[in-house]
Amino acid sequence: MMIQVEDSRTGKLIKLDVKEHHKIERIVDIILKHMGLLQENRSYTLVLDGKELNPQLTIEDCVHKMGLKENDKLTLWARVVGGAC
Repeated sequence: MMIQVEDSRTGKLIKLDVKEHHKIERIVDIILKHMGLLQENRSYTLVLDGKELNPQLTIEDCVHKMGLKENDKLTLWARVVGGAC
């Protein structure tokens, strides 16, 4: 299944061919490696139509529960980890 992923910070768009058994956390790792991003000080998540996808869901789960379709555009959100001054 082909999906598109947009980096919310840069607007960069990539296309990925994902398998139904892939978990969202695995897809995030693939995206980060492809974009050359480090996960040290940030936590990344994928969002579909304004809804954050649970990292433990598979693509198949997202199709059935969230309505994910071929060529849908997901957004990669980054959050800063920590925050105490």
